[in-house]
Amino acid sequence: MSDPGTAPGIDRLSIDLIRRRLASERLGRHIYLFGPAASSCALARQLADAGAEEGTVVLAEDVAGLHLAVLLRPDLPLRSAARFASIATLALADTLGSGGGPDAVECTMTARGTQYVILGIGAEWDPEHLAAARADRNGFTATFLDHLDRWFGRYEAEGVGALATGRRATGRPTIRELP
Repeated sequence: MSDPGTAPGIDRLSIDLIRRRLASERLGRHIYLFGPAASSCALARQLADAGAEEGTVVLAEDVAGLHLAVLLRPDLPLRSAARFASIATLALADTLGSGGGPDAVECTMTARGTQYVILGIGAEWDPEHLAAARADRNGFTATFLDHLDRWFGRYEAEGVGALATGRRATGRPTIRELP
């Protein structure tokens, strides 16, 4: 349902509705929802520093869109952190049915390697399309998290080859290496 805090045709974010649609058992066990002034990545970083579990999701309401951050705790060296941009891109491409990319990938490292990775995604809905079709941000969020979980799992199981396969499927480069 629309409300004064969202644009016409935009549904209100609901943790309960997202969880009902979410198939992932790794991502979204803990979901936090904040107002429009909040930075989902900054809040996810605070939660990560306080010991939040892998798969924690932070959502920030936006008048005509959605901002979300996902906390991952991979046991990987820092140079592998850039691959999470590829993983998020593939998940977003699957969700949208076309190419796209994350707003940000942040990571914190220790002497041992990557302590955590925060994937930040921003999605805006075009107001002209809102009149024709109702925007379902809850469905979008659940679908994105499911695709992200699938690509992260493939990367863990198959390594960088899974990302190369996904890149060929989308027709866009998705692999970036840090020097």
